[in-house]
Amino acid sequence: MSTPPAPTRNDRRVAQAHAEVGRTAISRSVALVLSGLLLVATASVSLTQLWLAPQVWRVGSGATGIAGHAVPADTFVAQVVTRNRRLLEIIAAVTDQVDNESLLARHLRPVVQLLIMRLAGAGNERVYVGQDGWLFFANDVHHVVGPGFLEEAQLARRAASGNTLTAAPQPDPRPALLAFNDALTDRGITLVLMPTPVKPAIHPEQLTSRAAGAPLRNLSFDQFRDEMQAAGVLLFDPAPVLAATRAVGSPVYLTGDTHWRPHAMEAVATALAEFLEQEATLGPRGPTALVTRAIAVSDQGDTLDLLGLPARWSPSATDTVTTRQVTTPDGDVWQPSRGAEVLLLGDSFSNIYSVESMGWGRGAGLAEHLSLALARPIDRVAQNDNGAFATRAALARDLTQNPDRLAATRVVVYQFAARELSQGDWRLADLGTDSRSASGVVSPNEGLAATVLSPTSGRTLTVRGRIRQRAPAPRPGTVPYRDHIIAVELADITGDDPTLDERMALVYLSSMEDNVWTPAATLSAGAVVTLFLRPWDEVAPEREGITRGELVEGDVIFARPWWGELVTP
Repeated sequence: MSTPPAPTRNDRRVAQAHAEVGRTAISRSVALVLSGLLLVATASVSLTQLWLAPQVWRVGSGATGIAGHAVPADTFVAQVVTRNRRLLEIIAAVTDQVDNESLLARHLRPVVQLLIMRLAGAGNERVYVGQDGWLFFANDVHHVVGPGFLEEAQLARRAASGNTLTAAPQPDPRPALLAFNDALTDRGITLVLMPTPVKPAIHPEQLTSRAAGAPLRNLSFDQFRDEMQAAGVLLFDPAPVLAATRAVGSPVYLTGDTHWRPHAMEAVATALAEFLEQEATLGPRGPTALVTRAIAVSDQGDTLDLLGLPARWSPSATDTVTTRQVTTPDGDVWQPSRGAEVLLLGDSFSNIYSVESMGWGRGAGLAEHLSLALARPIDRVAQNDNGAFATRAALARDLTQNPDRLAATRVVVYQFAARELSQGDWRLADLGTDSRSASGVVSPNEGLAATVLSPTSGRTLTVRGRIRQRAPAPRPGTVPYRDHIIAVELADITGDDPTLDERMALVYLSSMEDNVWTPAATLSAGAVVTLFLRPWDEVAPEREGITRGELVEGDVIFARPWWGELVTP
């Protein structure tokens, strides 16, 4: 008969712990007091919020900015699905409001963020704080140091990232770009891709002292470039120009902004003009006379607000730069020309010195300086954000309304931030003339034209209608731009004009100005509003570059848009 092994030192410690825990005694009164304190501490935040600012919990009035759905369900199952999704939208909206509008979020979070930044030199999930007060948009850093955007696992992960409320993106840029190139080639137009490097790709030394030399690339960029060129798609890479400019002079990106400095943008415009002269077929130059004038502008940039610091606190100083505004000899600021041979599709890198609301002046952007370098007029379709799809979709809508939109075009330069390759939604945009839309939905038939209120030059209207659907508006401080426009479908239109027979209209409304929501941002589907309308074309020169949330369903997306302003009763 074997003897049991002697207890080890560890066994004795376990036995001692069990014995001590077993003798721990807590009276009923103490247990009740401790439990009560825990419940009070847990509930105090919500109770304080309900007492001092209960409106943060209210979503029934549409004050959450929920987009809503356009088409009412007509079957029981569809009604259940629609109402379930609406409930999920409300839950998401309440969570978003509590996260961003509660007392703790508005008063405590900025102070905590300031302490984290001052003591640890750290930013947040949207902005990284670099050396010497440099700020980096987190998505830019993720693009540069993240996995290759063409890796199968990465493509599969993004393709499966959708949920009940958000559709999954089309992660692979190659099918959309090849289809875009084919559609333009069929029209005799040359496509030139211009993936624009993001800030950490050119200035990694301001993010970490261990960074390699610029330019840095996403792991899949070389494969992407080689595949595009092998397919016959021209690609102009600004990275070598920016790296060379950085090597011989001052920084080429702004300290507190995601975009390039004026002299760097001008160097790229000059190099792009030389590339187009060599690689594309352009007609003889016509008479053109453009001059420049130097204008100093100052701003803190688009990333500071994403930090959510207390007012008047900033880790970086204000940048002051000198832009060269392009004008006619008479002093008129440069304007795009619809009949030009070169069309620039661009995002905020094209708009940064063109759209005044971005804070860096106007008339001195990429299109202006490309026109100056080419000594030719330039056409432009540029919109901040969503460079993977927004401008291609805008061009497709233009062609739906005007099939001759590209009749004079010989070259399309497609400029987009390189981060779009790994983070953008590369949906197809159909440029054909077979009566199909950018989303693949059949365009409206001739009978629909009689029901859509279309703008005509000089016409203004005050109408009343119901919002059938609307695009979402971003929450201020969560995106690197200060202004935003939403598209809405206005239905059941009535007005004082006795000739008004149309029943629906596509209307653009300002939803965010200088990082503050406008009343239009709080409208929900089903709301009845009174709007003052004027043709979008009349305000487009000042507002076309502002980021827009577009509608993606319904025949109304083919309509010519109005610009609307809410009329207060």
